[in-house]
Amino acid sequence: MTTPPAAVAVIRAALEDATAAELLHHPHAAAQRVSHALEHAGWTIGPTHPENGRQTAA
Repeated sequence: MTTPPAAVAVIRAALEDATAAELLHHPHAAAQRVSHALEHAGWTIGPTHPENGRQTAA
């Protein structure tokens, strides 16, 4: 799968805005930053396969 260049640009900009401390100690916050930036740029974030969704105990 090839990531569209526009998405790469949004991801890169979001990561460049993150601090080193955020990337090292709060990677979930950096991931949320990227997700919000993509959604703000008009991208839709969602699962690609149903089996990647919510899991339940057997």
